[in-house]
Amino acid sequence: MTPDRAEVLALVRSSPAYVAVHDKVGWVGIFGQEHVVEDPVGAGPVRSQEPCALERFWDTFIAPNDIAFEVAQDWIDGFDVVRDATIVTTLAPGVVVRTPAHLIYQTTYEDGALKVRRMAAYWEPLPVYRQLMLPRRAYVVAALGQFAHMFRTLGIGAALRFVGAARFVGRRRKQVLLAELAANGVREVSKVIAAGNSVTASGTQDGAPVAVIADFAPRSHTLRRLKTYEDLA
Repeated sequence: MTPDRAEVLALVRSSPAYVAVHDKVGWVGIFGQEHVVEDPVGAGPVRSQEPCALERFWDTFIAPNDIAFEVAQDWIDGFDVVRDATIVTTLAPGVVVRTPAHLIYQTTYEDGALKVRRMAAYWEPLPVYRQLMLPRRAYVVAALGQFAHMFRTLGIGAALRFVGAARFVGRRRKQVLLAELAANGVREVSKVIAAGNSVTASGTQDGAPVAVIADFAPRSHTLRRLKTYEDLA
């Protein structure tokens, strides 16, 4: 079935709208029966095969916080939408954390209705943690509260996998991607993000904004796949 461009964009843009008003039912409802959420890429994915996993993700990371998305650009490629965004999270004591990110929403039709089958958020946990390490009471309370809540709702194993995503720094992979982009005429490269086995970037090609997602072989600097998104929404 050919995707309807306006319908795909509307579905994707409904996600942050539901998050903004804390509409858990609406947000969960945009996902298909079979889905995966990687947020961030490199941490343990949330899969539909695990009962109530999506609801636990909401309860852990969305419910206790106020979250807004500052979107710089959207690109669309068939059923897929890539967003260049900054995620602005206000934690319980009023502490604000800004997270540069690239997001990809991959959609499909399920029983005639458009649904999200995969959402992947490419962002680096370590810079986020550093924002919470300021020696001020509000930041200490926010960090301890968030981590305690995460361990309670996710369990020790899943929480440790999430925290462990910070070890994927990807400096060498970033250099490999930058060299590849330069060779392919991508200029004004910014917001280079290493997440799991991937590196993403924003830039321009022939003067137009583009987004790039590059996938590397595990524990390697070998580039396996590079996808450039050019069609601005």
